[in-house]
Amino acid sequence: MKRFNQLNRRDLIKQTAALAGAGTLSTSMVERALAADTNFKRVIFWYVPEGCAQQAFWPRNTGSLVINQAASINGKNPESKGSSIRGYIDANQATYCLQPLKKHEADISLYSGFKNNGSDADDPHKQVINSALTGGKSNEGSLDQILGKKLQGSSPVPSIYSAIWGHHVHNRGANDDYLSPVRKVGGGTTGSSNWNPMETYKFVFGNNGIPAPSGNGTVPYGERQTTVQILKAMESRLEAIKCVGGAEAHQKYETLLASYTKLEKETSALLIADEEAAKNNGPDVRFAIPNGWLNTNGTRTDANKYWNKSENFEKLMDIAIQTTVASFALDRTRVSMMQFSGSGTDKGPVSGDHYRKAGVPGLEAGDVNDHYLGHDPDAKRRRNQARIFRWYYSKLSQLIDQLKAVPDGSGTLFDSTLIVTASEFSMYNHRSNDMPYMLCGSAGGAFNTGQYLDARSGGNFRNAADFFYGVSKGLGANLNHFGTSTNAYTGMLS
Repeated sequence: MKRFNQLNRRDLIKQTAALAGAGTLSTSMVERALAADTNFKRVIFWYVPEGCAQQAFWPRNTGSLVINQAASINGKNPESKGSSIRGYIDANQATYCLQPLKKHEADISLYSGFKNNGSDADDPHKQVINSALTGGKSNEGSLDQILGKKLQGSSPVPSIYSAIWGHHVHNRGANDDYLSPVRKVGGGTTGSSNWNPMETYKFVFGNNGIPAPSGNGTVPYGERQTTVQILKAMESRLEAIKCVGGAEAHQKYETLLASYTKLEKETSALLIADEEAAKNNGPDVRFAIPNGWLNTNGTRTDANKYWNKSENFEKLMDIAIQTTVASFALDRTRVSMMQFSGSGTDKGPVSGDHYRKAGVPGLEAGDVNDHYLGHDPDAKRRRNQARIFRWYYSKLSQLIDQLKAVPDGSGTLFDSTLIVTASEFSMYNHRSNDMPYMLCGSAGGAFNTGQYLDARSGGNFRNAADFFYGVSKGLGANLNHFGTSTNAYTGMLS
């Protein structure tokens, strides 16, 4: 056991936390305050169905990443083919979808050349959903679930899953294996039955919501007075009994009493300093919840519920994004999975103009929901889908902005976070070549940024599981395989 006078700052606060009890001092808050010491990593999975508009997504050239702000799809048909994008790139359209990420260009990297090798003879749609994040072995769990256990540390929640706006597909919930790519370790699905991210918010923060950083004198370290009182009570007890047991026992008690007295003084000084720092610099990650939205009772087929209204789609996206940022800032979890909509046959209550009602700008006439856009080669629909993907990347840019705005240790939340973009398909019509994989951030320098690489080997597409196996290695998960892969892609690793 360490002597009290040998405890460093981190050990000292944690010892004090143990003495004070969980009701007074939150261990997760201690870890959050000591992010610079703990050096842990975080990861977000950003999942949009139907892949991407290939010609309007991939950069013109491999090497250093360049997002062309002059790219345009006006009057064009953004094509997506089964062959490699490197063989039919359109320089005039290239990176149109990525334009909202231009200011983060140096922080992101893209990797083409991967194929989702899902296999399910009964249903070609279900086969790719089943393998999208599992690498082909669904019973071993999807990567978000695996990393949730590996990266959890002292966070109370291994991983969170926010699913938005898939209730219109077969009237199924986000825990359905036809729609959800998330698989539990050991088998089975998990997710909101109503595709409502408020359920995730309530799970993490409860009905009282996100705590203020120092509201009403309460700071992340709990009540300093209570902590100090506990130590003082120990001193009083030792003082009362130190004369019992003779000279030898008296000397031992004197030594122990001096240790407690020293610990109390050091603890008091440290907590006072950290309380002041929290009051002045602690991140306030609270955000407004619309009136009545904490009431999540209801079904996914009730058109009167707020989560079933197209005009609320973007606000629900914002709640999922802000819940992730707040959960990371307060170290409630270190892994977040966000799924925006789902593909499949449209049999729910949502009309065919879902994205138009949701506020996506510039859409041409015609049906605009994921299923219609996922099957028709019509040029107008291809342009509309490219615009929708572009809009999704504008929301991704907002997530990066928010992560960069929250202090964490000596840097920001973004510095320790990796964002992984994923999908079940690579493009419309259920194709699976050139999966739209992009990494944002370096997770503390573990991943390369500012590059676009073609990962094919000898002209052949690589197993998508190789990509996710490489992600797990960069995050320090120490797996001996992922899904069907034992050959991690390392082009992303620094």
